[in-house]
Amino acid sequence: MKKHAGRFILIALIGLCLFSVAQLIVRNFYIMASVELAVVSGKSDSLRSTRQALISRIAVLESPSRLAEIGTELGLTPLPLENFILLEVSNE
Repeated sequence: MKKHAGRFILIALIGLCLFSVAQLIVRNFYIMASVELAVVSGKSDSLRSTRQALISRIAVLESPSRLAEIGTELGLTPLPLENFILLEVSNE
């Protein structure tokens, strides 16, 4: 009977050790994934702020006053009114 009890205790200890090792492995994967998530989140925040800065820069470059200023510097003038035709569209 003592022989069986010793084997049972040995099997229980081996099972407990394997369970502990499995928990350590899962914990390491969790920590590595957390670190990778932090790095990716930092890059995402950086790219988001860069994108916002570029959108603001585009808005400045495409503003009507900026375009008028550039047109004046290039010697461009608005077309005379004679070049425009007014059309009336009826919904019949």
